[in-house]
Amino acid sequence: MALSSHLSGFWRMRDKIGMPLDEIHLSGEVPQCKSIHFTKNVNLFNSPLIVKEKLQLSMNRFFQRLPLDKPVIRNNYSIQAIPPRVPETVLGTEETLSNIDPEELSWSESLNGPEDDFAHGRGHGTRDVPFLSTSTLRLRSERQTLRRLSRTGAIVFGIRTYQFKVEELARERGVAARLASAVRSWPEDVAFYKGRRRYRDVLLEFLDECAEKDGPIEGVRLPFPY
Repeated sequence: MALSSHLSGFWRMRDKIGMPLDEIHLSGEVPQCKSIHFTKNVNLFNSPLIVKEKLQLSMNRFFQRLPLDKPVIRNNYSIQAIPPRVPETVLGTEETLSNIDPEELSWSESLNGPEDDFAHGRGHGTRDVPFLSTSTLRLRSERQTLRRLSRTGAIVFGIRTYQFKVEELARERGVAARLASAVRSWPEDVAFYKGRRRYRDVLLEFLDECAEKDGPIEGVRLPFPY
């Protein structure tokens, strides 16, 4: 197994390296990974061993069947808070996280605290963000791809990270309402994992105001990306 990670955001390579794929998800408390493979007997959820075995079997089957000519592509998204931008005259010349990575692409310290103090497996942290405002909110999205190599049969897991200012996204007509609806629709375990409690009020109040200004768009054919 080999890994080159530069923009993990809220997980650390030293916590994951050497783990099988199912254990990566279970140890990281990824929401719904325990229940996604069950449709009948909910009592099975009471057995961590059965959950792990079922998840492992399903993932192993998926990877064994991944063809050469059909890469798998998926996207995820979350909301991230960053510190307010500090003027360059205040930053000085010292290299710190605030001036090297002001958008916190490499590590979301504002949400999870210092990387060295991160408690593996808790998902996003739970502490409040004192400087929260619409100007410090970002939509973070990962484009994930799985491709099988022709010579070795190995599978490459690639991740391309994108980050957008929420205020800029909301300028596009219809986006504010759709994003607000999506954030409200998260199940409780997903909402906890994504840390919704800490930014929900500020984010949704802003998006609702923008959506009201947009007005109704039902029945109106809008250009891409709608």
